[in-house]
Amino acid sequence: MSVDFLHPGETVAIDKSVPALEMRGIGKRFPGVVALDNVDLTLEPGKIHALMGENGAGKSTLIKIMAGVYGKDAGTVRLRGREADIKSPRDSLKEGIKVVFQEIALIAEFSVAENIFLEGYPTGKGGSIDWKKIRADAAALFKRIGFNVDPAARTGSLPVSQQQMVEIARALAHEARVVVMDEPTSSLTPNEVSLLFTVIRRLAALGIAVLYVSHKLDEVFEIADTVTVLRDGRHVSTRPIGEHTNDTLIQDMIGRRIENLFPRKRGAPGSKVALSVEGLSTAKKLKDVSFEAHAGEVLGFFGLMGAGRTELAKAIVGYDPITSGTIAVDGSRLLPHDTHTGVRLGIGLLTEDRKSEGLMGELPVYQNASLASLSAFARMGFVDKASERKAVQDYVDRFRIRTPSLFQQVKNLSGGNQQKVLISRWLMRGLKVIVVDEPTRGIDVGAKSEIFALIDRLAGEGLAVVMMTSEMPELLGLADRIAVICEGRLTAIMPRDKATQENILNAAIG
Repeated sequence: MSVDFLHPGETVAIDKSVPALEMRGIGKRFPGVVALDNVDLTLEPGKIHALMGENGAGKSTLIKIMAGVYGKDAGTVRLRGREADIKSPRDSLKEGIKVVFQEIALIAEFSVAENIFLEGYPTGKGGSIDWKKIRADAAALFKRIGFNVDPAARTGSLPVSQQQMVEIARALAHEARVVVMDEPTSSLTPNEVSLLFTVIRRLAALGIAVLYVSHKLDEVFEIADTVTVLRDGRHVSTRPIGEHTNDTLIQDMIGRRIENLFPRKRGAPGSKVALSVEGLSTAKKLKDVSFEAHAGEVLGFFGLMGAGRTELAKAIVGYDPITSGTIAVDGSRLLPHDTHTGVRLGIGLLTEDRKSEGLMGELPVYQNASLASLSAFARMGFVDKASERKAVQDYVDRFRIRTPSLFQQVKNLSGGNQQKVLISRWLMRGLKVIVVDEPTRGIDVGAKSEIFALIDRLAGEGLAVVMMTSEMPELLGLADRIAVICEGRLTAIMPRDKATQENILNAAIG
């Protein structure tokens, strides 16, 4: 296949008076679902355009139509003023559209340079691949976007932030006129986010239209020129970001105002120690971690990527092995240190990766919710299905889990409702301590407010909630006390009224 690559130092002649991409009246149906209904979107060269909406609003479907993953059922797509028919990912790339999906599509065992020029390697005399030129051109592309990545490095060994830069360099190599970033910061540290924003602004300065898809309001206000909001598969608004406030953007996304994103109805926590951790260490990460969590308290843990938050969460519940230290729930030691003992003592974990570590996507809602409590419904060795489903229905009603029925496959629920199913699983078992790791990752702002209210409610009912998060607003909005972890060590514990972003970050960098 022949591909014309953008050589280092060259610029693409871009007519900024013509939209880079116009989508008009886009419609898409799946069996029983209208995913998109008459949606419009216009991307301008050299501008950063945010696309927002709740889970299920149609964002992913729209960008998959751009990428050629899905075909549209209605509407037109125009690229640089002419109508285009995108039937495959190859068509999309050829038309100058590059989508950097949340799940990065690179070949892990290939070098960085090999991934950049995957669709057609430069050749030398006799048609052989010119490896020296490939590496030199890759290095020049990285220099152009202002980011340093070793072209000879094995791609799978790179952190997510650098893999994103490989995808962006690949876009430049294909003379991309439109670059789509799908939730690009979900696994990045604050420093990596800052670097990514610098690169995105550099793409815009080169005349490329950038579509930025995110749930994070603060990021959109920082990076975007314009924002389009979808709701229930329909276009709600397109406005310059300067015309929006947090409240108006949330109202467009969910169709109502959220008076208080971090509701607090519970009283002050009690003095009873629900969870005690002393001198906890693991072979690779944690070093002599000690703290207490009280009944009725939300104890928030903050740390930069790699600090050890997730490792601490899994060690507390008996999942990751420890080398020393003790864990006790209501004074009872977690011995032996395993998940069976943890569940018996009343510790539950809401895992960071709910899809691969928490949920069984093909199973229905009721079986996912009752999984930890089947023994409670057993009668002579058989599960009493009627009792099981009644108990699950009580939690569906209590937590307002939006599902067509208890028999719906849990993978078809939105992220917020999946989290509620997982919380129901542990509460049906009967808990004293619940550990929640990144409880709102990949969840839209409307569902976030419901999860925050649920966490406040759980603490108000007397549970100790240990919350691991990389989101500073969540930490300051929900936690009674804030603990900070850096390189596996606990560097600070501070009450809510003494916590500021500055002193939290200072503790996080040691």
